[in-house]
Amino acid sequence: MSAVLDKLDLLATVAAGLFAGSALYVTVIEVPSAADLGVETHWKFFPFMYDRAFVVLGALGPIAGLSAIAHGTRVVGSAFDRNLWIAAGSAFVALWPYTLGIMLSTNNTISKDSKLVSQGQTSQFDLVQRKTLLQKWACLHSGRTAISVIGFGAMIYGLSRHSSLLLKW
Repeated sequence: MSAVLDKLDLLATVAAGLFAGSALYVTVIEVPSAADLGVETHWKFFPFMYDRAFVVLGALGPIAGLSAIAHGTRVVGSAFDRNLWIAAGSAFVALWPYTLGIMLSTNNTISKDSKLVSQGQTSQFDLVQRKTLLQKWACLHSGRTAISVIGFGAMIYGLSRHSSLLLKW
């Protein structure tokens, strides 16, 4: 059990890196590319993108956050390092209430309407409203991306402070 507990920092950092990298990809590449195809195509694409990302990011966020917090509680002798890991983990844990409380209604609005459109029904929103909702979602997702990149950066910094850790290229 101790061997597993001694690797919580690595587990947290790998999960955080995968989360941050995935979120950054969606923000920088996937969403702008879908937007370039036009509102109609982006609207239809959104539920597929969101459903897949939800599974991956929904698992990685809690793993990163809880592992980092657990690691932080095991750090002795350095309040700075303990607090660094707990803060980094808390950033990832905070993504859940951010997503559920702030983003979920926009996610659901886009997904539900898009699925109706895919079934041949008329959208409840005109083209401008759909574009506005997609832009709102992209902005909200950028917030998740920023939080995850900062949390991941803090974990990398935390790893670099381990005196027993030797990093080589």
